[in-house]
Amino acid sequence: MSTPSSSTEGLLLPAERARRGGFYLGLVLAAMLCLVLFEGLILFVVGVLITGEDMGFMGEAGVAGYVGLPVLGGVVTLLPLIALVSRYPALRIDPAGISKVQRGGTETMRWADIDQVRFNSRQSLLLLVLKEGALPEKPIAVGGPRVVVLYSLGNSLWRRRRPAHHDLIVDAVERFAPGKYTALPWNLGAGGTKGAGASA
Repeated sequence: MSTPSSSTEGLLLPAERARRGGFYLGLVLAAMLCLVLFEGLILFVVGVLITGEDMGFMGEAGVAGYVGLPVLGGVVTLLPLIALVSRYPALRIDPAGISKVQRGGTETMRWADIDQVRFNSRQSLLLLVLKEGALPEKPIAVGGPRVVVLYSLGNSLWRRRRPAHHDLIVDAVERFAPGKYTALPWNLGAGGTKGAGASA
């Protein structure tokens, strides 16, 4: 896993493509194994219990018969996931603002356009609450017209699987834009209306 770098020039959290890719690969392999076991169970119930065949019936399908469909499904699933992982950005926080760094370029949200820096309740997403009139040309759908989900810190279900980047981000924000960080989590489901707070 890449190591965050912090200096007087700012904080850089490298894109965690390898860690994310490993998680997705493990998930797909587990799903493939479950599908193989499910196929075996179906053959046992239908062939042995219902039609009365002997246990040798289950071996007639062969290895290809059991793994063909799971492997095909795994390949079809992995291809878009590989494309998704390749697009995971790095995060940079410096005097200019908060930037999402990707292979195709860097997208920077200037401090002047940012009202609040917040996280969701699971601390898995970094969100920026923009000031009125900021980025009028860009449609922003999540949480209403003023919120940008800028960066994913990792697995949204199990906090222990996420690297401890939350504190590093908070420290960097407070260093370059004191008062921008708001500890109260943003309620994505309610559009942030609960505890959204007043604009700075």
